[in-house]
Amino acid sequence: MKKTILAILMFLSVSVFAQTADEYFKKGIEAAHHGHIDGAIDNLKKALELSPGLADCHLNLGVLYANKKDYDNALTEIQASINANPSNSMSHYVMAMLYEKKKERQKAISEWEAVLRLKPADDLAETAGKHIRHNKERLNEKGQ
Repeated sequence: MKKTILAILMFLSVSVFAQTADEYFKKGIEAAHHGHIDGAIDNLKKALELSPGLADCHLNLGVLYANKKDYDNALTEIQASINANPSNSMSHYVMAMLYEKKKERQKAISEWEAVLRLKPADDLAETAGKHIRHNKERLNEKGQ
């Protein structure tokens, strides 16, 4: 009986734990929609403190950092999103755009190719194809 009660308490604490992370995530998204970028970042960070593996939270945090032109933190968060969910084409899309911003064309091409593998019949595929061609042209111009 004691073990059963302990198991139930552990389950409930995990449920509350996840719910709290979800609440912070929702507050972060809402703050971002209202243009409160720093508040959004704070809430998303709190969500990740409670539940570090939230891929969508890392993705949104990365996008917010990118909007602030903090590309190093953006790359870190997007990579965390990809690590948590490698099949999320939007994370690869954002990562490709960040690499382009940093003029890391070969890395950008690799991310665009990931988008193509994950969404071959999607509008993203057409965008990815254009970016791959563009980045390859730039690499050829520079003799890389």
